[in-house]
Amino acid sequence: MVRHRVSAPLGASLIVGSSVLYASYGVWTTLMGDFFGGGYATSALRSALVLAIFVGAAAVTGQMGGFSLRTKWRWWAGALGASVLMWGPFYYAILHEGIGVALSMNYGAYIVGTFAFARIVLRERFTKDKWLATGLSFAGLYLLFTPNLAAVGWVALGAACVSGVSFGAINIVLKGAPYGVMKSNVMMWSTSLVANILMAVVVGQRVPAAGWDVRWVFLGLFAISSIVSSLMYVGGLKLIEAGAAGVLGLLEVVFGLVLGVVSFGQHVTIIALVGVVFILGAAAIPYVKDYNARRGTLEGAKS
Repeated sequence: MVRHRVSAPLGASLIVGSSVLYASYGVWTTLMGDFFGGGYATSALRSALVLAIFVGAAAVTGQMGGFSLRTKWRWWAGALGASVLMWGPFYYAILHEGIGVALSMNYGAYIVGTFAFARIVLRERFTKDKWLATGLSFAGLYLLFTPNLAAVGWVALGAACVSGVSFGAINIVLKGAPYGVMKSNVMMWSTSLVANILMAVVVGQRVPAAGWDVRWVFLGLFAISSIVSSLMYVGGLKLIEAGAAGVLGLLEVVFGLVLGVVSFGQHVTIIALVGVVFILGAAAIPYVKDYNARRGTLEGAKS
């Protein structure tokens, strides 16, 4: 049975909507700083809050059964492995290089990781429109990144790249896992919680004692953003190809740049604005190139 024609545009729109909320991650991260002990400790706390909501929702809707860990352990192992180097390095990169640069490098690596893993694991074809979108994406990222090259911190950028590849890996795990949206989110945040707790212990990060501080509010808002963005992103990912989702997700960089300017007064150059135009062009390609339910690049595998 071929999916209904509306699935492709709906999936794409969900990915774009999630990009707005994903971009806000940089804002919450900057506002919280190292108050919660570092990237892994903060990510563990957030994962615990988000997982509690998803588990509760899954229980209420009767979706907690049927995970079949014995037969589907490879998907869980893949999610756990990707989560180990996903949030901690990304958090570090944002704090040391700012939202714009960290997002640019992270998404460059994310696109490479997504396309590579999609080809290896899901056998997705790398079509001409994907080549064009990728070229425009990297041109835009380069223009965004170039103005900051002189003051770059290579450790932070390396962390952003490692995190980006990990994001690409989890992207493919969520796409290929034989679960619906709710169960996929339970799997993702369960493995994220375990991975971040383990890494927080390894690197010696400790969570501060509970008490009133406005940064606990920021953590709560961070968790809420994570819940809504995860529902939208995983829902969209189930409807379109992982590669197309990766290209559309680039809009997070644009939204992140806007939030950086609005929230922290970060300066934007003319070259950076040209880069934004390139990224917008790349994100538009999946909408206008062969856009139909039977053979469009946004359409996932037939079922």
